[in-house]
Amino acid sequence: MHFSVGYDGSIYDCDFNQMLEMTAQPVDHISAFDYEAFISRKIMTNNHCFGCTAGGGSSCGGEIIEV
Repeated sequence: MHFSVGYDGSIYDCDFNQMLEMTAQPVDHISAFDYEAFISRKIMTNNHCFGCTAGGGSSCGGEIIEV
């Protein structure tokens, strides 16, 4: 499981979402972290995600499930 945590404790699904301030939902802050809720969350996506899903993004390689 990979995710990003901001300096203020906000949780993001990836570095790109962090730069766009798109916090993870429903668990958006480390103080409210709940493992079961976090692993069953819907990953926040938008147009910037096409770079990763095409394999041209950061180190994530576009995987959104654990293989």
